[in-house]
Amino acid sequence: PSVVIDSGGRIIVWYLPGALTSMMMVDIHGATHSMSGLLKHSITSGKISQWRTHRSNFYTSPDGMITPSCINISPAWFQQGREVQDGFSLEVSAVLKGAAGHNITASLQRSSIIVSAALQVMHPDLYWAGMETQVRLGKWAARYELNEMHHHLQCWTSIFNVVSIICNRQTPPHRDPKCRLAAFDIMTTAGVYRPVIMDFMNLGIKFLYDSGSILASSCRLVRHYMNVEEGNRIVTAWYMRDSIH
Repeated sequence: PSVVIDSGGRIIVWYLPGALTSMMMVDIHGATHSMSGLLKHSITSGKISQWRTHRSNFYTSPDGMITPSCINISPAWFQQGREVQDGFSLEVSAVLKGAAGHNITASLQRSSIIVSAALQVMHPDLYWAGMETQVRLGKWAARYELNEMHHHLQCWTSIFNVVSIICNRQTPPHRDPKCRLAAFDIMTTAGVYRPVIMDFMNLGIKFLYDSGSILASSCRLVRHYMNVEEGNRIVTAWYMRDSIH
């Protein structure tokens, strides 16, 4: 385990190898399998600029146990391209709608509690800001009788309001502009694959990103990438959507 500290004495990266237990990783696999139908439809073949879901960046599972995909999950957020300034209302993400969505929320609870507890140590102010946002969202959903949203907010155990489930994807160098500027995003990885390196390019630092690892940083500021082309790998990326906070 290690941290990276900037010239002002601030911790800007946390690296926690082996932080996820086998039970947590089983939960993550279970959640992924339960939404396999939706995952199949998350891949696109349009403009290559939409690299996060473009089929050219995904590789097949050697045993068919993982569906190559990238999908976002949130109990309350603005759908893509419909941010608050456009006059749209919050919605439950599509993957959580219906009875199957309740099982997905439940299967993410254990790992999201650990990620939230880690954030309380890493960035206490952000933790409490996230807590306040979740409480306010719950009260808002109850007030307007948004029952499905209220249920998911009650069962959502993460301080973060969005998690991206990313399966068997190669990741080119990038930043994440939808995340909060001064916030930590937390990434976990689970699966069976050869050793892979996460490269934080503008920091000049590389980390071994083995199964069970947790990495936290500001992905809006840190340009990062990793290259893996075989095996089964599920990354969960927890973050706070700037338009919600």
